[in-house]
Amino acid sequence: MKKYTCPCCGYQSLDSDGDYDICEICFWEDDPYQKLNANELGANSISLIEAQQNFIVYGACNKESLQHVRKPSVQDVKDFNWKPIISHE
Repeated sequence: MKKYTCPCCGYQSLDSDGDYDICEICFWEDDPYQKLNANELGANSISLIEAQQNFIVYGACNKESLQHVRKPSVQDVKDFNWKPIISHE
């Protein structure tokens, strides 16, 4: 089964693309609006840019979600084309 890349953590952990799946690794909800508008809020209470920064620091899209995430395993594949979005604000 094909897996899709989570825009927050970069792991290929989603069953579909832009269908509001929740990533088991970082707990990001895959909102297509937020993918196109990375500084905006949507299905998630924080922006994609902030969530990516949080994942680097905490291992989850936000600190409050730590209880819902799991660490990546050796079976989890990081998309080598994925890079965090850099805010220019």
